[in-house]
Amino acid sequence: MTDPTTPTDASGTADAWTRFCAELSDLGRAVHAGGHPDPADGVRHLSRVAVHALQALLEHGDPAFPTFQRFDDDVVKWGGPNVDNVYLRARVDGRYAYVLTGNLAGVRNVIVSTVEGDMQLEQYGVFAETDIDGLAVAPDGSFTLQVGGERPADGMPWLPLDPRARYLSIRQYVCDLDHDRTGAFVVERVGSRGLAPEPLSPAVLAGRIDEARTWTRATMQYWGPFMATVYEAAGGPNRFRPPTSVPGGADAIRYGGGMYELGPDEALLAETPVPDADYWSVQLYNYPWFESLDLHNRQNALNGQEVHVDDDGVCRIVVAHRDPGVPNWLDTEGRAKGHVSWRWIWARSTPTPVCRVVRFDELDAAIPASARRLTGEERAEALARRRAHFARRFRG
Repeated sequence: MTDPTTPTDASGTADAWTRFCAELSDLGRAVHAGGHPDPADGVRHLSRVAVHALQALLEHGDPAFPTFQRFDDDVVKWGGPNVDNVYLRARVDGRYAYVLTGNLAGVRNVIVSTVEGDMQLEQYGVFAETDIDGLAVAPDGSFTLQVGGERPADGMPWLPLDPRARYLSIRQYVCDLDHDRTGAFVVERVGSRGLAPEPLSPAVLAGRIDEARTWTRATMQYWGPFMATVYEAAGGPNRFRPPTSVPGGADAIRYGGGMYELGPDEALLAETPVPDADYWSVQLYNYPWFESLDLHNRQNALNGQEVHVDDDGVCRIVVAHRDPGVPNWLDTEGRAKGHVSWRWIWARSTPTPVCRVVRFDELDAAIPASARRLTGEERAEALARRRAHFARRFRG
């Protein structure tokens, strides 16, 4: 069975591929003409989103025979991904019903949701979601979830499938670098057992290449203006919005943050009480592409399992270009401007961190003498532990 959502005209694959390559050329020139401080970032970002779009549409584009695509990992990044997530999604169609099976042994938590699509395409719908508590996980970690169709009479966990939904999305949370595990998932359309899709036809391939071209262009053009809006909403640099829900985000997630701007001898000191939340984090992103930074070699994100809390109950986080000798350092990679994002998830309290810019040579005096400091050897050990974890998670 072929994908019923793709064009069926006989436009040639050669013409579609020529259009795609021309779009890449135009977008690459726009990066260099846009006055960006580091066009190398922009060209790399273009390569990443193009890879995602082609994989999504050509390899994972058939809702009649869905397969999960991993994205927003350590390589293919867009839209401010949470570095503590493993993201998966599969193409679905509201006319069908699906069965999701898998194993969550050792997994901290998941959010499984049916969504319309991506913000950059003005597809904001989040229609239904559940977490690990709603999946009736067996003692061995196995579970079965029906997505779409009629609610099962036998009480099997079920998510309705809105006719507008285009993806079944899974977010897995990996917070403890040593102990949290990732799950295994299989999705199958009801009635497809023993069947296989038709070979990809030229008409369907051309339609999917054109859809990938549209997605790539929209993504490249969206996040810069989006981040400018965040900047303005916060009231300028080094000012931060309180955590709130956002269109297109999961119901359980509250986002806060804003743009930092730091001179070579400045640092941003953020102080917050520990929120009452099952998960919380603070992370850095580049500007204007809204990508996570180098996960393997630098500490640029921390979650509630990783942060150090001082004896007075305050968590002090330092955003700086070089190591300030404190546990909760977020490394800017020397980027003078970037985005700081807070996430409170499954939260009963959502404090807004208090932030101020201090001179780097005055930072030690701005932090209580009782607060913990970190030696160079301790930093090297922490970075080695992170590198090993991300290698296992994404490259193992």
